[in-house]
Amino acid sequence: MDNINGELQGVEETLAATRDFVDKEEKAIPDAMEWLLKSMVNYVKVNGPWIDRTANLRNSISANIEAMKEWPADTDPSVLKSKVQELEKPVVDIKGDDYEAVLSAGMEYAIYLETGEGGLWVLQGAIDAFSPYIEKYLAGYLSVEKLDLEHIASVQYAKQYSL
Repeated sequence: MDNINGELQGVEETLAATRDFVDKEEKAIPDAMEWLLKSMVNYVKVNGPWIDRTANLRNSISANIEAMKEWPADTDPSVLKSKVQELEKPVVDIKGDDYEAVLSAGMEYAIYLETGEGGLWVLQGAIDAFSPYIEKYLAGYLSVEKLDLEHIASVQYAKQYSL
């Protein structure tokens, strides 16, 4: 039997190029998430179907996981207006290979608009509009986690009224 002397020409270069591609792809995930969050915040602010008498609800829309909080209904509009840039700045929490980002509405009454029967949405409209694109183009990298808003609202109601 003849000795087969196979040389692995180009393997090292190919694997190095593959590693570089994967590194660049992973670095693009937070950028893609930030772009999506900015776009979703803008979508909510432009298309939200509610009448916002104080602008507090629109100004409380946040993509900043570090700055989001719940604001009482009687919050002075100037407070939220001063925080708009901070709240709109997307912050992606990265832990190893896990990425987490949040789209939130900070007014305490937002959940009741979202779960009410009046056909209004606060965040769900943006989630519904962007989910098909996330699933189509970023499947395997990102997913949209849908929350049980009815349950969250009932827990908040119970806390508020000490039930």
